[in-house]
Amino acid sequence: MCLTFDIVSSELNSSLPLHFAHGEMSIKPFNRMLAQIRKLITMKNTKSEKERLSYYFRFQKLMYAILEQNTSVTDTTSSMEAVEQTVSFLKDHYNEEISTQQLADQAGLGTKQYIVLFKKITGSTPHGYVTELRIRKAKELLLISRKPLSDIAEQAGFRDSYYFNRRFKQVTGVPPRVYVNTRQYNILSIDYACALLALGIKPVGAPAYHLGYYARRSGEAISSIGDKSTFYYDKITALKPDLIISSDTLDKDIQQKLERIAPIVSIPWMGLQATGHLQEIGHLLGLGKQAQSWIDGYEMKRAEAHRRIKPYLNVNETVGLLVIEGKELFILGDRNAGEVMYHSFGLQPPPLVQSELAKHPNQYGRKVAIEQLWQYEADRLFIIVYGAEAALTYKQLQHNSIWRELSAVRQGKVQTIDPQKWIYYDVLSLSGQLEDGISMLAKS
Repeated sequence: MCLTFDIVSSELNSSLPLHFAHGEMSIKPFNRMLAQIRKLITMKNTKSEKERLSYYFRFQKLMYAILEQNTSVTDTTSSMEAVEQTVSFLKDHYNEEISTQQLADQAGLGTKQYIVLFKKITGSTPHGYVTELRIRKAKELLLISRKPLSDIAEQAGFRDSYYFNRRFKQVTGVPPRVYVNTRQYNILSIDYACALLALGIKPVGAPAYHLGYYARRSGEAISSIGDKSTFYYDKITALKPDLIISSDTLDKDIQQKLERIAPIVSIPWMGLQATGHLQEIGHLLGLGKQAQSWIDGYEMKRAEAHRRIKPYLNVNETVGLLVIEGKELFILGDRNAGEVMYHSFGLQPPPLVQSELAKHPNQYGRKVAIEQLWQYEADRLFIIVYGAEAALTYKQLQHNSIWRELSAVRQGKVQTIDPQKWIYYDVLSLSGQLEDGISMLAKS
């Protein structure tokens, strides 16, 4: 459906037609716009001043809406944004038949301009980019599923298994089945290096933050790919990962960059405990039995640790866990050190922490101000001082009057614990912390 109209300009507003000098223009949604035009027609011959004012207002509002829709992509920035939206659209619809013309229409651009901007954003043509997305999805399915090739081809967006075989070989150099059966997969970890090590898999790379004390004790030399949110993408590319395993907390921009290198599978971070991470990764890689076997051994170790720790426990004593990182203070819940202290050993958290965990278990904890520390009073306090800046913060804290008034501080029941052993939350660290915790509590 289309609408045609003539434009008559006056000397007072001679610039108006210039905005409409585009020939055919898009109006969305057309039905709503048409309803507004019909309303204007019925008001055309109104006589009262109030009705004429309403008529002019509606007319100007209509003209503005048309201008806004048809000038929003005329400048380079807006055009780029429009194309970026179609790139995001393709990531969710790569398995559908979508032509370049349809994408250009969706962006409100001519085909040639669209392709130029698309290549500037992705480094590829729309057709090449879709193929790249489909091959990446196919690799992921080949690695983690046991589906027939025909099902994988369909799920990845290829019209049949024959075409899928041909395109896959063109891109990777080998047919899909050869890719699965003859390659030793390179897995890169963003958050789960220790879980992979517990399953007997050495990741080709991981952030330095996840290559801590117990990861190094495994004896496996794993390449560092950076630290936290600062990644070395050239190094990651050189490692040639077949699969990247990450948590669901990955920054969107980082995820987009990594997706260009290899398929990413996300495992929920806060939604699962460390043993849950291990189970999910085991299931993903077809190592569910190995994961369960490790967990069974860990549960036996926990039970033994609880038995051994009993002589050193005071059941009436509350124990607080404080982490100092940089200039910030965190009262721990039942993850990280809290998993071992509260769940494995059966120590009692401060009343407020206990109350919060009863409502919402599996919490890392919360950031607190110095003025709030009294709310988390405990008979005994263990502190993890992580990093040089944190050491300075702790030194300053000890001179603070609020700190000095805490019950554990006044009674001399404050103990720092090794951050290299206790800052991490993964199955290898939890297992190691059981032994270290027994030794530490026995001495205290």
